[in-house]
Amino acid sequence: MQKKVVILSSGHPPKDERIFSKIGFSLNTHGYSVVICASTEELQVCDNSILFDCFDGEKLTKREKINKFFSILSSHLPDIIISCEPVTILAGHRYKKNIHPQCFIFSDITEWYPENVAFKFNGLKKWLTYFFMYLFNIYATNLADALIIGEELKKRRYDLIAPFKKKEIISYFPRLDLFPFNQDEKENEGLNLGFTGTLNKSRGFFQFLNCATLLKQNHSELNLKLTIVGKFLFEIEKQFFEKWKSENTNISVDFSNWLPYEKLYDKLSQVDLFIDLRELNFVYHHSLPIKIFEYMAFGKPVIYSNSKSLQLFFNQFQFGKLVDPSNTLEIITAIEFYLNNRCEIRRNGSIGRQLIETKYQWNYCEAKLLRFIEKVEHEVSSS
Repeated sequence: MQKKVVILSSGHPPKDERIFSKIGFSLNTHGYSVVICASTEELQVCDNSILFDCFDGEKLTKREKINKFFSILSSHLPDIIISCEPVTILAGHRYKKNIHPQCFIFSDITEWYPENVAFKFNGLKKWLTYFFMYLFNIYATNLADALIIGEELKKRRYDLIAPFKKKEIISYFPRLDLFPFNQDEKENEGLNLGFTGTLNKSRGFFQFLNCATLLKQNHSELNLKLTIVGKFLFEIEKQFFEKWKSENTNISVDFSNWLPYEKLYDKLSQVDLFIDLRELNFVYHHSLPIKIFEYMAFGKPVIYSNSKSLQLFFNQFQFGKLVDPSNTLEIITAIEFYLNNRCEIRRNGSIGRQLIETKYQWNYCEAKLLRFIEKVEHEVSSS
């Protein structure tokens, strides 16, 4: 009998790359019936045999949102629930307690919680929010049957707050089938710089624009192009970008809003050099950035903020350069290195691509995910 999986999220878009294109895709491919339920968007559709039963919960209270998740779980009757945030575990636990006691709840942990919420505030509110949400995280996490964790740095916290829960690291590596490798030689005197993700100050977007402006001033003859894929969270940030474009008409800009994971290759395959200049705060210092693996899959070098997470994960960083994101001169010097040494674009890109092919691709994560689910089901059922 085909087992049904419902993936719950209160914070990610329904077609988030990890939820839909990786975990959902893999489970569906291997015989599970998959439903995705996110509270970030109204969506009722079937895509690649995966059913989306999503709702817009922006105006709902936390209790109302949990009730809605519970109602959807009750209508689909899953055997497995994958919860992407602590609050969704509560709905899963109620379903397991009242309707399907043999159901298994997996918590998929990819964010630093509660830092990703509490650190948006200041002063006393910041630390009160942190304290109460940390306690809530302990409670919710221990309602799950097992934990799927994106990286080793985050696992350390859950070894402390949920020491007896079964855990497996399922990382963020790219699906290689969506990133064909074609490193053709091309005659190109220009430079195409790529930037993707949330377009704001903390992600380094404005520093990226600033560096592009100064680079063009230093190399007025350079055919400089920016390929940008992402979203603005606030209108004022979008207005800043529009103003910057009007003042820098000598720089070509190819801008796209958020794109499905499957569409990234078509948009970004012509980029020469990918750049990410996120600020070095606690969350970014201790989080392994997903996008760096996608950039490596393209076979192109990267210039990245020198976070502790990257320094710990990679023993050697031969597929790009790590920089201080606040040091504009250091960033421009790194870009100019590739501008003046075109062969290094190809060489460094090949090193990154080889790492993806041999160590950091989703196929390996998929195998671990399937084994872990089967192991938890077997061990819990036998106990």
